[in-house]
Amino acid sequence: MWRMEPLPHDIESWLKAFSRAVRDRNFAEGKNLFDGGVVSFGTVCFRVEGLDALAAQQWCAVWPNTEGFEFDYPSARASVETKQAVVVAEWSSTGLARGGVPFQRRGRSTLVLRRETSGWKAVHTHFSLAPAN
Repeated sequence: MWRMEPLPHDIESWLKAFSRAVRDRNFAEGKNLFDGGVVSFGTVCFRVEGLDALAAQQWCAVWPNTEGFEFDYPSARASVETKQAVVVAEWSSTGLARGGVPFQRRGRSTLVLRRETSGWKAVHTHFSLAPAN
């Protein structure tokens, strides 16, 4: 039976490293966490293939206008096998509108990570904004 469990330490560490890269606007560090052939859906880009396209079309549009990005670790879940993990996690941040006006930015994500000798690498991510109530 396929089960989603609380995050193992190494997966939580990956999420924390990605969150830190977003907050610090450290694109190089963010790229270190991803496979070059990643395929992603984002809050700004509809669909991109490749790490450079993801950074250019999603990260460069969002990260400079975001503060305090963080995953909700207690509610996050993962299904981990030897070489692959599927992670479901909610996230929150403060977005910055034109003129620097802050607004609450919440969403959800699904990530597929592949275990490599250097650690976990994202091969797919899907970030979306929370639906309006």
